[in-house]
Amino acid sequence: MTNPIYQIRSQIKTICEAEGFSFVGFAEAKIPDSDLKHLDQWIRENRFGNMTWFAKDHAVGIRNRFENLGLAPKSVVCLGFVYRSTQADEVVSRMESKVSRYALGSDYHIVLKDKGNRILKTLRTEFPGNKFRQSIDSLPVAEKILTRESGIVWQGKNTNLIHPTLGSYFFLSTILTDLELGGPVPEEIVTDHCGSCRKCLDVCPTGALEEYKMDARKCISYLTIEDREETEATDSFLQWDRQGWVYGCDLCQEVCPWNANVAKRNGVETKEPEFLPRTFWTDPQFTEKEFLTKEEFDSYFKDSPIERVGFEIWNRNLKQ
Repeated sequence: MTNPIYQIRSQIKTICEAEGFSFVGFAEAKIPDSDLKHLDQWIRENRFGNMTWFAKDHAVGIRNRFENLGLAPKSVVCLGFVYRSTQADEVVSRMESKVSRYALGSDYHIVLKDKGNRILKTLRTEFPGNKFRQSIDSLPVAEKILTRESGIVWQGKNTNLIHPTLGSYFFLSTILTDLELGGPVPEEIVTDHCGSCRKCLDVCPTGALEEYKMDARKCISYLTIEDREETEATDSFLQWDRQGWVYGCDLCQEVCPWNANVAKRNGVETKEPEFLPRTFWTDPQFTEKEFLTKEEFDSYFKDSPIERVGFEIWNRNLKQ
């Protein structure tokens, strides 16, 4: 007889895949002790930089113990949505001022929230006695750890999650629920396939990476997105070798064999048109600008991930 939990999991997987999600995994709503210790050390060493929200008591309580969520979650539905595209690869390869692939289209928070709302509506109809809550960077929930615990991916040396056929260019979302769904099937758990490779570590120009560890304060993505204390490109900002990146950074993903070889060979492409590069990225009227006015910035980046940094930080980042 088929375990009823697996029948429910199959049902949920079908619902999520109908919204275009690239993979669906299941994990217990629990953070392993080893990860709790690592997170505690990361906070004590101030590796979060100016992201002070990361260390606040209420954030730690939610992330570590799932407090104050309006439900006591037993399980997590872990979702991935590929954003990679051939168009994005081509656009980035031609850029002088480089932008991470995930930010070339519409804001994934908006797109995945819409998809998630439809999933939640269906789940609440199918399971009226249970609670569900989605997170897309919207809660201080350790989405990366929980998705790794689902066994459908592994965490690479660059700290990114890697799928054995899709690579690592995907967005994460989680759905917390008090529905009992169990964890991964042991024989289906994906093991670490990084081996002796250290391409991601060697390519990082700021030394932000150690094996399976990151110092956010040195990461180009952090420097260009999260570090907004300086609105002008002062010496302390210009000291970093950003190699042309003005928003985010894909260096450690570009050299990863699971992206450069496996995912590319498998023809992995996003199924969501909203994640394709906007047309202005190849328009000389945009690419030749040395700065943007607030009006220009708002026009180009409305409903884009880049919108959140504002025109002052964008202009700061353009200065190499």
